[in-house]
Amino acid sequence: MTATAARPESTVSAWRSPLTSYYLLASATGILVLVGLAVVLSSSSIASIRTSEGNAYAGFLTQLIALVVGMAALIVGSRLPITFWRRIAPLVLYASMGLLVLVFFAGEAVGGNQAWIRIAGFSLQPSEIAKLGLALYLGVVLSRFRDRLTNPKHILMPGGLMAAIVLALVLLGRDMGTAMVLVVVVAVAFWVAGVPARFFGIAAAVGGAGIVALIFSAQSRVDRIHQWATGSCTDTAECWQQTHGTWALASGGLWGLGPGMSREKWGWLPASDNDYIFAIIGEEFGLLGTLLILAAFAMILIAVTRIVTRSTDRFVQIAGGAIGAWIVVQAVINIAVVLEFLPVTGVPLPLVSSGGSSLIMSLAAMGALLAFARNEPGAPEALAARPSVVRRSLAVLSRGRRG
Repeated sequence: MTATAARPESTVSAWRSPLTSYYLLASATGILVLVGLAVVLSSSSIASIRTSEGNAYAGFLTQLIALVVGMAALIVGSRLPITFWRRIAPLVLYASMGLLVLVFFAGEAVGGNQAWIRIAGFSLQPSEIAKLGLALYLGVVLSRFRDRLTNPKHILMPGGLMAAIVLALVLLGRDMGTAMVLVVVVAVAFWVAGVPARFFGIAAAVGGAGIVALIFSAQSRVDRIHQWATGSCTDTAECWQQTHGTWALASGGLWGLGPGMSREKWGWLPASDNDYIFAIIGEEFGLLGTLLILAAFAMILIAVTRIVTRSTDRFVQIAGGAIGAWIVVQAVINIAVVLEFLPVTGVPLPLVSSGGSSLIMSLAAMGALLAFARNEPGAPEALAARPSVVRRSLAVLSRGRRG
């Protein structure tokens, strides 16, 4: 009875630990990155053979380079103080805005979206930088004016104005999927900051009218939404991607076909290493693999909720909530598209899909969240009390020798 009673108590104490958020974020990041790397290697190999003079590893090597850069950003960023993230916020936002403007003069159009810049042989997507920059910037300005956010002037200046400019620049590049994610980032930042609910009603009405206007400004968007809403396909090409994505998930069953054994990656499923990588995960690793991905994003959601509710720093609460909304909501949109719950929008699965800009900035964002988690009440003391890796290793070796 005593041993049985001790287990729930130890579980509760572990949950209440100030380091729970930190370990949840670190574990979820590790799961998503490792699964993503394995599936990118599998799903990108066929396309790489066709486009890179027979080199099956070309796409994977690009992803590997991005992973190294992103992990460096995560490791360094997680160890930096909160003051660093406050100071760098305006610089990141202004740099991303400058690059978004540069897209219109020297950018590349992919899939109808003008959103990429070619630098030294690599494609850079400035809107990915804007996600992190806007989340951090709103954390700075909204925490500064937190006692005056019942006044429309202080809501719009400067946070609302900068958010509107970034959204306008992204929409000018016709990237509606990224714009949707940015709207969620802004909404969550203002919500956590304590903006009254009536302002969200006004913003929803204005935003809804704008979304309708944007949808009807492009016939391709109207066609996609009509096909999704009605389930009708007058042309096989209209629903080719959704159909093959569903087939990939269905053929995986419970256990999957096995690593590298996808059939749909052989030219049947477009964007199999990017927007539709979740379908390949289901095909190769089955239902259990997809549930693992969902569990990892749930861990991030729980950790971010803990950071927002436990932290005493308003900047950390607002910026952490906005970053968490970006990662989790973008994942929900991506997965919902693959499952045909939403029309095709073209957003990658964070930390999993191929794409250097997305992976690097997602890992940098996780570094910021880890830094915030390391500064939860009681976390610095708990981290200082932990024995170092070297000491733990020496202790294990000494026990082995005595045994």
